[in-house]
Amino acid sequence: MMPAADSWRQPDRRFVVTGSARPCDIRDLMGRPFFALGHMARLEPLRYRSRQMEIVVEASAPLGMATIRDADILLWLTGQIVDALNHDLWVSRHVRFTPWRLFQDLGWADGTHQYRRLHGALARLAETRVTTSLRQGPEWREKPFAWISDVRISREDGVALTLPDWLMEMACDRSHVLSVDPAYFRLYGGLERWLYRLARRHAGRQKDGWRFDLRDLHARSGTLSPWRNFVIDVAGIARRQVVPGYDCKVIYGGKQPVLRISPTVLPTGSVDNRVNPTIAHGAEIPLLTVQKTPQCVVFKSGISPVTYITNIITYYVGDSGLSVSLPAAQSGHGKKARETVADRLVGVP
Repeated sequence: MMPAADSWRQPDRRFVVTGSARPCDIRDLMGRPFFALGHMARLEPLRYRSRQMEIVVEASAPLGMATIRDADILLWLTGQIVDALNHDLWVSRHVRFTPWRLFQDLGWADGTHQYRRLHGALARLAETRVTTSLRQGPEWREKPFAWISDVRISREDGVALTLPDWLMEMACDRSHVLSVDPAYFRLYGGLERWLYRLARRHAGRQKDGWRFDLRDLHARSGTLSPWRNFVIDVAGIARRQVVPGYDCKVIYGGKQPVLRISPTVLPTGSVDNRVNPTIAHGAEIPLLTVQKTPQCVVFKSGISPVTYITNIITYYVGDSGLSVSLPAAQSGHGKKARETVADRLVGVP
């Protein structure tokens, strides 16, 4: 029997990730400025407004704002939730997983570096404060949230965290999610990644693709790069054709340059997101920078008790929280993973 639509709201149960699943993205996050695109710590807030919604993203020093590469963890968890729901399994916004499973699914490089990357990403996701009117109602300014909260890491149980209700509601509504090409996670540049997510959301698998006003995209990306540099960067990406699954071309000659994105492989069946490929002028209007409000986040060691276990893969990542030093890692995940198999079904009490 399929779980109730709001079963994930049960406060004292935890969703344990047990197997591989294809990462998925949430439509509302794609092509909008929710994450920093650069690799350097960004302390300057993101604030954007369109005719439909407003977004404010802030972060405190010294780590800065969550980056689009940090968002890989959210995409992976969304894919795990969608996969569980597709198999009529119970899910929760309280999640537990092993780093080994995430590294395997996302193809993160072996070694100590992957643990440093995980710790840094978790810290930035937890310290980034998001306020948006998107699906929040008239009192949205009173509903800020962090991408993750209650983050704990232990040697025995791996990583435990809690996703916000705002994200969980859309992840559990499968009409709001799209699958992600595995090649996306091999893209290094933040702008390249953002353009793929933009293309996946708007162009999808439509024969005619989609066209974008570059001036509008400059605002929507939230980049700190000046307009001229942004156009040069986008033109370079289009020339190299590095966006997986899509052909990109910058068209000059009008009042503003236009980016045309078309899928390289056309579907044989139905397509997603069927709309007319018109140019979206003025979709995002940048606002003035707002004052930052630092958010204090405390990471504690240990994981709260859970009501069940399924298939747990334990990997040694340290005794304490995110501030501890990382152990030296060796190649060969199979030698380090210890599996305890109880029940394959997620959510069995």
